[in-house]
Amino acid sequence: TSDDDACVIKLLSILGVGRSNSKDAAPFVGILGRLDLYDFEEDMNPQEWYSALKVGPPKPDSIWVVYEYVGLTTLDAYARPPLARLDSLPPQRNFFGSVVAPPPLPQWRERANYVVKGIMQQSLQALAFMHENGVAHRSIGRNSIILSSVSQDKMEASTPYALVPSRLVVKLADFGFGGPISEASMDEEFRSRAKSFGIIVAEGSSSVAITNFAMAEDLHALGFVFLGLLLTSLAEIPTPQYSMPATDEDSLQRLLTEIFDKDFDEFREYVAAEDIWTNLVSLLDENEGAGWDLLKSLCFARERAAENKDGFSVLSARALLASPIFSSRR
Repeated sequence: TSDDDACVIKLLSILGVGRSNSKDAAPFVGILGRLDLYDFEEDMNPQEWYSALKVGPPKPDSIWVVYEYVGLTTLDAYARPPLARLDSLPPQRNFFGSVVAPPPLPQWRERANYVVKGIMQQSLQALAFMHENGVAHRSIGRNSIILSSVSQDKMEASTPYALVPSRLVVKLADFGFGGPISEASMDEEFRSRAKSFGIIVAEGSSSVAITNFAMAEDLHALGFVFLGLLLTSLAEIPTPQYSMPATDEDSLQRLLTEIFDKDFDEFREYVAAEDIWTNLVSLLDENEGAGWDLLKSLCFARERAAENKDGFSVLSARALLASPIFSSRR
C-alpha cells in the first residue's frame, strides 16, 4: 500500500546503512537501498528475473528494499527443544557411509548461559539501540529477530551446540510497521491501544506518557518472545516426540492475562509443575527471582506505562539490561 511504501521510505533514511556482522555494527538488518521497477523497465526481462529470484518482477507501483545478508535463521527456528532439533537434522555419515550419531548436547548450564547472555541480552541491547535512536519496531516476534554470526557461516550461532555469546550477532528485522517514536500519536491504532490503558493521546501530540507507551509496546512484545524462547530452548524433554504445553506468544499471553490474571507467582507455579522446566525455574529463581522480575517488567511494560502516565518515570530497555540475570556467573 502507499502507507507501507511511505513507511519504508522513511525507514530508509533512519536505517539506511549497510552493516557488517562485527561487534561494532548496528543491531539491525541494514537497508542498502531501494529498487524501483521504473529504473529497469527498459532492460528487464521478466523471465530472467524469475529464473534468478524465483519470484515475478515487481509491479510498477511497488518498492523493493535491498538488505544486507546476515543469514536466514530467525529466533523462531531456534526456539525449540534442542533434543527435538537434533532429531530433525539429516543424519551424518562417515567415510564408509555408515550413519554417525550426533555429538551429545552441551551441558544445560552452558546452553542456558548462551540463551540468556547471548540471545536475550543482545536482543534487549538491540531494542535499546533502536529506542535511543527514536525508532519503535511495533511488531516484534520470533521471526523479526535474526541469529547471525561473526563468522562466514551465518548458521554457526544458531546450532544446538552454539555456546559462545561473543560469536553471536543478533539483528532486528521486519520494520514494516516501525517508525519514529515522535510520530506515534499520528497512528490511529496506537491512539486506540493507548486509550485502552487509560492514556489519552491527541493526534499530533507528544509527551513522556506517549513516548513511554510506544517503547512499552516493544518491551511487552519482546517479553513474551523471551518467555517462549526460555520455555522451548531450555526445555528438557525426555524424547524428541514429547508433546509440550503451548509456548507460542498468543497462548502465553492468554495464560498470564486470562488464566492467571497477570499474577506471575501463579504462572511460576504452573511452570514449576512441569518436570521439563525444573532447571529453568531454578535459573529464574536465582538472585531473589531476578529472571522472573525481568520477564514481569517486560511482559507488563504497558501496564507500568499506564501507571506512570502522569509522571516522568520511563521504563527503558537500557535500564532492564542492568538485571542481575545478565551479570550473574553460572
